[in-house]
Amino acid sequence: MLQRLKLEFKDWSPEIMDLFDATDPAVVRRRDLFDRPPQIQRGWIDGNVALMGDAAHPTMPNLGQGGAMAIEDAYVLGQELDGIKHASEIKSRLKAYQRRRFFRASIAQFLSRNGSDLLVDWDKLRETPIMGPLVMLCVKAFQPISMNYLYSADI
Repeated sequence: MLQRLKLEFKDWSPEIMDLFDATDPAVVRRRDLFDRPPQIQRGWIDGNVALMGDAAHPTMPNLGQGGAMAIEDAYVLGQELDGIKHASEIKSRLKAYQRRRFFRASIAQFLSRNGSDLLVDWDKLRETPIMGPLVMLCVKAFQPISMNYLYSADI
């Protein structure tokens, strides 16, 4: 694994190689990352149980939104459950929580997945004739809009 990292970062500063050389190969582990598309059909609610955070809408870590989405979920869920007088109200309140959170969480999943894909193939994509400049133009145009949406509370 360490050899793969050295190859991947071969064009970076020599200090990076010094860090790799000083690292015990036994402590370097591969950690695969997984997400999934929004669960439109299945949803997050089953009876009086609701999922939240990564259990409901896992994201790739590159945008730092997993924890933020979980906190927003908890806040909205608290709002929806506040003031319940009878257990028969729970199911409808949980559905309201899902309705309020689904779109925003799905956008975070989409942007996070696309960001991961871009990071993996960034150099290759950027250097591709015609497509590279077009992708760069789109990133420059839409990144401020998407970052403003992600990093501002919408609850």
